[in-house]
Amino acid sequence: MEFHKTLDCSTCSMASPVFCFLNHQEVAKIDDNRIEVSFNPGDTIMKSGTPKTHVMSFYQGLAKVTLEGKDGKNFILDFIRPQTFFSGPGFFFDNKHYLTITAVEPCKVCLIDMDIFFQMMKDNFEMAFAFMENSNKFIMNLIHKMESLLIKHHHGRVAESLLYLSGVIYQSNPFNMSISRKDLSDLTALPKESVSRILQEFKNEGIINMKDNTVHILKEDSLMQISQNG
Repeated sequence: MEFHKTLDCSTCSMASPVFCFLNHQEVAKIDDNRIEVSFNPGDTIMKSGTPKTHVMSFYQGLAKVTLEGKDGKNFILDFIRPQTFFSGPGFFFDNKHYLTITAVEPCKVCLIDMDIFFQMMKDNFEMAFAFMENSNKFIMNLIHKMESLLIKHHHGRVAESLLYLSGVIYQSNPFNMSISRKDLSDLTALPKESVSRILQEFKNEGIINMKDNTVHILKEDSLMQISQNG
């Protein structure tokens, strides 16, 4: 973990849309009350159960958002990419983290003092509205995730996850899967052995090709059909 303040909020091209409605004075105030932190893969960015003192604006790398269960059984709710703003469900409740965020790739994050951010929301309605929109999108993603887990069978879950990784997270096909098989297991709520078996089945059927960590979706329509049919 490293601390280096190298950015200027007034010229940052990776700022979250939550900050689009700030005037020059408000941008300067954010800049004065934030810290830049670099994280290595595996580093914990936010830990479930700890006090919430900062909100997070993510501007480089990839991180996973995990709901920690008992006996080491974790569930990955989503991934965080650049320009993501994250506050977490405890922001308006008890100022405690309920989710754990862990770096998957080398990450750079701006941590902004929560009290300063909260006061700015009171003073700037447009920013507060953008914050609520951002929070609602996160909640809607969770609802979709829960629906998929309740309805879809094993093959549908893996198919959906591959399409999500390609289309939303890595935005590439083929893509280099920087997450581990364990992460893919936690994303689909399936045993790692089941995920590996299904991936091999998809490969044998010519739907995907995998070499090392590179995944190439060869038959996107077929994979989408498996995802939709569950």
